Amino acid sequence: MKRIFVCAVLVGIAVGALAQQGGFFQNYPGGTSKSVYRITQEKSAYPMLLTMEIQPIAGETFSVKTTNEVTGTRTDLERGVLEGLARAQLEVNSESLLALRKFLPDIQPNTVYVLPNGARFAAGERDKIAGVDVIRGVLTDPKKPNQRTLVALTLNKAVPFPPLLQIDERRGLAFVTVFTLELLEFSMRP
Repeated sequence: MKRIFVCAVLVGIAVGALAQQGGFFQNYPGGTSKSVYRITQEKSAYPMLLTMEIQPIAGETFSVKTTNEVTGTRTDLERGVLEGLARAQLEVNSESLLALRKFLPDIQPNTVYVLPNGARFAAGERDKIAGVDVIRGVLTDPKKPNQRTLVALTLNKAVPFPPLLQIDERRGLAFVTVFTLELLEFSMRP
């Protein structure tokens, strides 16, 4: 029981660190928001739900509640929960994705961009995920030649992480999805 409690505490710390590293709280527009993401991994049959609720208290003070929900065997829970959050943190803060975020306001649909680190982003169509306006695209990095990242980007500063972040690895002639972070629900009120 102590192990699972320690895991839960570490998960909460990891979620806070994930949002802070992306500069999310410095740019948060205010108001009350709720974001629910699903994290899936190739190594686990059990998806994880990650929820972040933000409520203003006074001025620049906010209450942030994060919850993680996953069902699984003891082994899956010990390995999968922290591994899934660690992978999310690494991917959201990857060099290529951070470089791409700097150009986010200028990204146009159906355009290919070459980033300063040599990565390429092929922007696709505008779309909506959980009611949030996004531009979908494919990010490839020359440092990871057997990987592609399907990503949906948004200008909405109340959304803590990309609405979609799917990592595919090349296995022979096909790509296999090994990790997904996907926004399932988003709400915002002033």
